Amino acid sequence: MKDQPTLKDCQAFHRHLDELKGFSQDLPLNVMLLVEEVGEVAKEVRRLTKAHQSGQASDVEKATSHLREELADCLAYVVKLANYTGIDLEEAYVEKMRYNIHREWHE
Repeated sequence: MKDQPTLKDCQAFHRHLDELKGFSQDLPLNVMLLVEEVGEVAKEVRRLTKAHQSGQASDVEKATSHLREELADCLAYVVKLANYTGIDLEEAYVEKMRYNIHREWHE
């Protein structure tokens, strides 16, 4: 038994969930929804930064919890977009990171 799901498992789950819930597979719509979720990530990062500055542990915990949820939403939309376009996300990620490990970034 696996301890953690793989990206392949996540893609299979979202295929099932989309079918079960009848979610739209419209690419532009799902990209728009992903962008909306990225905006929510930005909002929660801002909230988390302020919480760290204030030193309030309860605020940091709350902001971290909200950020966690928004990051999960972003991942869900990325997985769905990969499904809708026939991309094996796990394979694509591994290939890209193999490239990136040797890549040089310039500021």
